[in-house]
Amino acid sequence: MADRAVTETGLVVAAHSRRGKLKTLSGKQLPYLIQGRRLQVVCGDTVDWTLDDQGTLAIVTGIVPRTNALERQPLGRSGSETLAANLSLMIIVCACKPEPDWFLVDRYLCTGELMGCRLLLAGNKADLAEHDHATMLNDYQRIGYTCLSVSAQTNQGMDSLRTALQNQTGILVGQSGVGKSSLINRLVPEADITVGAISASTHEGIHTTTASAMHDLPDGGQLIDTPGVRDFIPAIPQAQSVQAGFPDIHTAADQCRFSNCLHLREPDCSVKLAVQNGTVSPRRYESYKRLLHTVTG
Repeated sequence: MADRAVTETGLVVAAHSRRGKLKTLSGKQLPYLIQGRRLQVVCGDTVDWTLDDQGTLAIVTGIVPRTNALERQPLGRSGSETLAANLSLMIIVCACKPEPDWFLVDRYLCTGELMGCRLLLAGNKADLAEHDHATMLNDYQRIGYTCLSVSAQTNQGMDSLRTALQNQTGILVGQSGVGKSSLINRLVPEADITVGAISASTHEGIHTTTASAMHDLPDGGQLIDTPGVRDFIPAIPQAQSVQAGFPDIHTAADQCRFSNCLHLREPDCSVKLAVQNGTVSPRRYESYKRLLHTVTG
């Protein structure tokens, strides 16, 4: 009984509400239950835990301080919701079907920039005739983001994706229906994740993942799969922080007259000038303004 009271640390590899699975220091996986109501445990967390009296269930008692966290603002509620933690690489997946939501892509990129993650855009479904990777991701390549054209069906670009993920704690994010589950099945064959179709009536993706899960990669590293979202609002507490998540706008802001310029109606704004002369994409600038208005309410 005394041994069971010893607190150990473990890595959360599956999370759903207050239950999930963790990996012990010895590599064994155990089901867990969170103690108390204040702890919010997510995939990627390192947690403190003890065994229950039966010796079969880990009781999570605390969370080791995170290096970063992927957080969103829940619709219609205050506060923030944490989706994953301790990430080193964020892969934003898009595709020609469903219709890309570039404002959603920008919100993920902004979040990743503020988290300090490496960022990569993956244009999936490159095997489809409608797919035009160069046109789809031109704005992002021009800014300096790494962009890959991939296909879970034909294996195109998958070796490059595997190389990018080596020794990383990565996460795939993006709209429902863009093929995240198909990509994970390619990267981790034993994952056997259900692949959903596109709704014929709404042309949107159907959610196929309901709980977050972490998968070990054959070449080293881990990959987290999270439920698809039809909207994502970053949990950004200060308006001034938004531009730091848009490197193109942040760079253009160097010549603004005011150091606290938000690039809306202020005079002598170098960002607005950059939009006018084409240095900054008008669509990216609109994306920045939308997110800024969301943060400021």
